[in-house]
Amino acid sequence: MSQMSEGSQTNFNIIGYVVGACVSLSGLFFIYEIIANADLTFSANWNMFKSPLGSICMGIGLICALVFWGKFGHWSRTPVLVTKDAFGNVEKVERHYDMIETMFWTILFPFMGHFIIEPMIYGALIYYPIQCIIAVVGSIFPYVLSLLVLGVIAGSWKLPKLLQINHRSIALAAIGLFLTGAFAGGGYAIADASSTGIIDVFEGPHGKPGEDETGQFEGYGEEGLFGSLPDGTIVYEGDMEGYPIEFIITKTGVGDVTGLFKNIEYGTAMSLSGESLPSQGGDVSFYGKDSDADWVFNLTGNVDNVTGTAVSGETELKLTLHRK
Repeated sequence: MSQMSEGSQTNFNIIGYVVGACVSLSGLFFIYEIIANADLTFSANWNMFKSPLGSICMGIGLICALVFWGKFGHWSRTPVLVTKDAFGNVEKVERHYDMIETMFWTILFPFMGHFIIEPMIYGALIYYPIQCIIAVVGSIFPYVLSLLVLGVIAGSWKLPKLLQINHRSIALAAIGLFLTGAFAGGGYAIADASSTGIIDVFEGPHGKPGEDETGQFEGYGEEGLFGSLPDGTIVYEGDMEGYPIEFIITKTGVGDVTGLFKNIEYGTAMSLSGESLPSQGGDVSFYGKDSDADWVFNLTGNVDNVTGTAVSGETELKLTLHRK
């Protein structure tokens, strides 16, 4: 009965080879996709004052400033009045009794030192080493993940020797099926996302692009870029900070405008919704969202030549387009 439930040693060895081969193929496929197509890198935020982590570090810095009170001195100064002769030599130094200057050096400046400057110093000493680690790890994360997957692949070949349990054939097949499905599914998901460029549309500030609270489209006049665009679809090609791009603009007879942004080098695409408000003078803004962030494309010019910027958070990239 035990031999029937376990199967023969030969069958177990065959299952081990099949599991090792399947995990290896799916794992290598997953490694290829995360290195070639997936953008799994992340970067540090060097501006402590615009980072949620920076606020936390500032709070910790305030606690440190209170615990180590006086570590940097007490910041108070005695205001003095220095009298110099015509040659710049100091003739006399005496106490300065100006009320405003005395209040600044004995009250305001010590308060700033203890509760603002010192927390910033301690916060920076915590924040920036963390960002250095993030910068290093973020740039090599796909390769670190690849090494982990290679470790799992190597372990899958040694797994048959390590399994010394009842029903080990079933356990080995289940583990192999799980790992193969995880690696293959992850690889296909990355490949599908990079090839189809499926992007969620980011709506404008009024809900639908260019639509105000009354449901009427705003700013559709005859001036600027929007006024020069004919109804229909126009294809533009150009570059954005040296990267070749393609920008497709579609304008309908009811004043609606949409776009499609394509990064030629990386083969990605982003669906866009557009609007042109009266205050923009005919310039057009397009809104889109990729897998990481929201983007706003602000375009100006005419139907043949377009310039503008692509903005996402603190990132601003210049772009130039010409009608194809």
